[in-house]
Amino acid sequence: MKAELKHVVPLFFLLLFCSKSFSSTYYFSSNGSDDYTSLQAKSPATPWKSLEKLNSFFKNLHPGDSILFKRGDIFHGSIKVTASGAVFAPIHFGAYGTGNRPEITGLSQLTSWKAVGNGIYEAPCTTGGSMLLLNGTQQALGRYPNKGYLSFQAHSGNTSITDSKLNTLPQFGTGEIVIRKNRWIIDRHSITAQSGNTITYSAGNTTYSPNNNYGYFIQNNIKTLDAFGEWFMNYDTHVMSVYFGNKNPNKFSVTTTSVDVLVNIQKHQYLNFDGILFTGAGKNSFNLVQAKKVAIKNCIIDYTGSEAILASYSPFVSITNCGINHSLSGGINLDAGCTNATITNNTITNTGLIAGMGKSNSGTYEAITSFGDNANIERNRIDSVGYNGIYFGGNTSTVKNNHITYFCLTKDDGAGIYIGDWSKTVSKKVIGNMVFNGIGNSEGTPYTKSLQAEGIYIDDNSESVVITGNTVSKCANNGIKVHNAKNIDIFNNTVFDNGVQLRMEQDHYIPTSSFIRGNNVRNNIFFSKSGLQPVAKFSTHLDDINSFGSIDSNFYNCKSNVNNFKAMQVKNGKNVSANYTLSDWKIRSGKDASSVETPVNEVMFEYNAGNTAKTVTLRQPYVDVHNNVYKSEVTINPYSSIILVASNKPPAIAKNQLTALVK
Repeated sequence: MKAELKHVVPLFFLLLFCSKSFSSTYYFSSNGSDDYTSLQAKSPATPWKSLEKLNSFFKNLHPGDSILFKRGDIFHGSIKVTASGAVFAPIHFGAYGTGNRPEITGLSQLTSWKAVGNGIYEAPCTTGGSMLLLNGTQQALGRYPNKGYLSFQAHSGNTSITDSKLNTLPQFGTGEIVIRKNRWIIDRHSITAQSGNTITYSAGNTTYSPNNNYGYFIQNNIKTLDAFGEWFMNYDTHVMSVYFGNKNPNKFSVTTTSVDVLVNIQKHQYLNFDGILFTGAGKNSFNLVQAKKVAIKNCIIDYTGSEAILASYSPFVSITNCGINHSLSGGINLDAGCTNATITNNTITNTGLIAGMGKSNSGTYEAITSFGDNANIERNRIDSVGYNGIYFGGNTSTVKNNHITYFCLTKDDGAGIYIGDWSKTVSKKVIGNMVFNGIGNSEGTPYTKSLQAEGIYIDDNSESVVITGNTVSKCANNGIKVHNAKNIDIFNNTVFDNGVQLRMEQDHYIPTSSFIRGNNVRNNIFFSKSGLQPVAKFSTHLDDINSFGSIDSNFYNCKSNVNNFKAMQVKNGKNVSANYTLSDWKIRSGKDASSVETPVNEVMFEYNAGNTAKTVTLRQPYVDVHNNVYKSEVTINPYSSIILVASNKPPAIAKNQLTALVK
């Protein structure tokens, strides 16, 4: 073995040395010239100018080569990768000089505006036109009505809807119909006909059928333009129409997309992108297909018509220290075959916030979507997302130390962190995440008073998931929800001030659903802030709550004289609902034998979503649920939280309190 290593180690360094020795660096500047030779382009004094030149030269690149763009310069177009790096010598795309990141953009300015009446102006738009920005702000397509949804009472498969009031509304005949088909689906369809009270549409790429009494609106038709900034792109005449009202369009910077994909990588590998700004992709800023070992770091991706980064069958993708903003359908979407992905230290904001501008189907309007095995999603900050903050699957994948706030803003029945499997995967972990402000959106549903936003949601067919050390607060529906899932370990979490703190729901509504079995819920803090928030709620279509698993040694804040445990099940063929105090719940369910209740009206809740310890000054002595006393200050570790009670009202601690150990 030692003899073999003597040969292997020198060979490694030889390969590394060779790749570095023969690599070249090529420079690009918006003030350069594509007429320079490749030898001249190796000097920053004589750089090439355009992405077209890069694409034409790509076949001549070798492993270890670098492409550097001048900082502060703007390059219009798309990078079309047609060569690969090597395992120790990736092809590198970066920056040189001083100043701001170099920008690769698909945005083009619209000019030559002409008034056509009724506050609408037109400008020629020969390419693209899938997104519009006014002074750097994304605008929604023209739509009717301008806000909210109309309601339909009947439908035929996935081809038409019928609204009894439609014949009294404006007749559009063309454009798109956007249908909220259920809580988690907003689909877009091309209108094929409108007759009387019925709109017929093409099914497109979605199989979801509408549900009666849900909502719809019309968009992408020039007749809908009646509010400032609304727009319509006519691809037949290559004209962009925008409603400016009595404002002068020449007083605004009006830009639209003219490039669908900014970086297209198919069947190439070992590529690094570092320190570049990407703006204005009509579809995806990065499109990866069978692209192994692609690293995107220290980049900013802004204003994307669909997903900022879309990948499929691309293992070992690494996305680190990036800022992703204003993606209309998704931030990072790593689909099937994206194994061993690393998504760390990114900031993802304002994702999927315009209904009807994201893609159809599920898995849209989300900040991070990842389905490959062995994914690591860690220390990302997600703020303001239309649906799920993180939706992940894959065997042995981990979501750890992420800070997620304000989600389910466009559609709901989703979560800050959502896990739902339609094929069996195991050994997933959700560790030390901070999940806040699940808002929910009931517009376009018949349930206008229901906001279905969960903190951490373990949905159908999920199994073998560890949920530990997380903090969940201010979610409209449930803090932690288990739905038709099994073998879920829920340990040492702090769940505070949600609609319900712990929810376990079994309805088995499809044949492939799992029964709730083998779950272990221990050593959690489930604190409600008001008597209107149950600490725990259990429901089943059978009489089997006792079979849900072990629930014990938890800390509950139960309001005095309030039944904070709710159970709904079927007994002797009848639905039976009951509310319990903790003591009654222990007797009736046989669960929570060693759990503790703390009947206090006011508690102090502090958290730390940062990477370093945080010290909080106290105005008086406090104790935590474990009866630890804090006289003047408390130190909170990164990605953790604490609930404190004034020391004159200490919580009771159960004897033989069990401690859960998570390996």
